[in-house]
Amino acid sequence: MSKETHSVWARRLDHAWMILAGLTIVSVVAAMLSPPGQRTSLLSVVVALVASFIKARQVLDHFLDLRRAGSGWQGLFNGLLLTVLGTCLALYLAALSR
Repeated sequence: MSKETHSVWARRLDHAWMILAGLTIVSVVAAMLSPPGQRTSLLSVVVALVASFIKARQVLDHFLDLRRAGSGWQGLFNGLLLTVLGTCLALYLAALSR
């Protein structure tokens, strides 16, 4: 493993932060597409969940430096993220069917 220079490290974190901010905007816009007073559409929920997955990966990879971890750790965290987000989607779909 090579050490990053401070400027490379700072650029990488700035880039990750811009991605996080952009995905937050995408999630907000997706949620605002539903008419006021009505449930959020399935598409908006899926967009928000996908954005959440990408955001979580950015935080894990760049701020917690999981990108340097072995594939086992990365797979574990991906599995946990997919489990949590899949549960959120399943709960939303269950609420829709009521």
